[in-house]
Amino acid sequence: MKKFVSKNAFVWPLLGSLVLWLAIFAVTGKFSVDQLFSSAKLCSFALLLALGQMIVVTSGEGAIDLSQQYILTLTAYISCDMMQYNVVLGLVVAVAVGALCGLLNGVINIYLKVPAMITTLATGYIIFTMVLVLAPGMKTLPNAGFVDFINTNLGSLSMLTVICLIVAIALGLLLYKTPYGKQLHAVGQKRTAAKYAGISVNRVVITAFVLGGALCGLSGTLCGAFNGGAFQDMGSTYFLPSIAATFIGGTSAAGGKSNVAGVVLGALMMYLLTTFLNAANLSVGVQRLIQGAVLVLILVASVSKNQGKA
Repeated sequence: MKKFVSKNAFVWPLLGSLVLWLAIFAVTGKFSVDQLFSSAKLCSFALLLALGQMIVVTSGEGAIDLSQQYILTLTAYISCDMMQYNVVLGLVVAVAVGALCGLLNGVINIYLKVPAMITTLATGYIIFTMVLVLAPGMKTLPNAGFVDFINTNLGSLSMLTVICLIVAIALGLLLYKTPYGKQLHAVGQKRTAAKYAGISVNRVVITAFVLGGALCGLSGTLCGAFNGGAFQDMGSTYFLPSIAATFIGGTSAAGGKSNVAGVVLGALMMYLLTTFLNAANLSVGVQRLIQGAVLVLILVASVSKNQGKA
C-alpha cells in the first residue's frame, strides 16, 4: 500500500478533495455533485498556472516561477485588446507573449546564472510595470463570442474544464512519452549528470520556462474572458492556490519529479478548500492564512521527504 501511494501521489489530493466535499456537505447541509463540477470550473485558471509551475519546478535546482501572476495579468490585457479585432489572433498573441516572458526568465536564469526565484521576482515586477504603463490605453472588455464559448457546457463539464483536461492530457504525453519529458526529469534530478549524459541542459531548462509562460498566457486569456475583463491585480487571486496545487499533486520541490494527474486534483482540492472556508463564513484574511499554512505544511513535507531519500 505504501509503495502504491509513493508511486501515485495523486491519491492524497484525491482523498483531500473527497474529505472537503463531505465537509462542505456537513457545513451547508446540501449534498451536490454539481459542487465538484463548479469547483473544477473555477479552478481552471489556477490549474493552468500550476501545470506551468510544475514544469519549471521539475527542471530542478529549486526553480520556481514567481512571475506567473504578472504574466497572467499582462496576457489578460493583451488578449482582451487583441480579440476586439480577431479572436484567434488575440489568443495566439497572448500565449506567445506568455512564452516570450518565459523565454526571458529562462535565458536570465541559465546564461546570467541568476537563481530562478530572484530572476522571476525581478521580471515579475518589470512585467507588472508594463501592465501599469500599457493598461490605460488598452481595451479591457473581452470578446463577447469568446465569452459565450468558454461558458458553454458539454454535459456537466464546462468548456473551461474541457480545455484544461485537454491541456493536461497533452502535457502528460509530453512529459511521460517523449524524449523531452525524459530529459526534463533527468535534468531536474541532477543537472551535472544530465550534462555528462549528453543532454542539452540549457535548452531543456529554457524550454521548461517557455512552456510555463505559455500556460500563463493561456490562463490569462481564459481568465480575462471569464471575469468580464482584465484588471491589475487579477493574477494574485490564483497564484497561491496554484503553488499549493503544484506540490499537493506530488511535484518534488527538489525537481526531477512531476505528476500531472496529481496537480489537476490538487487544484480541485484547493478550490474545494476555498468553498469550504467560504461556507464556514470565514473572512478573506483567515482564508488566506489557512491556505498559506497548508502550503507551508506541504512544502515542509516535500522537503523532508527529499532529504530522507538523500
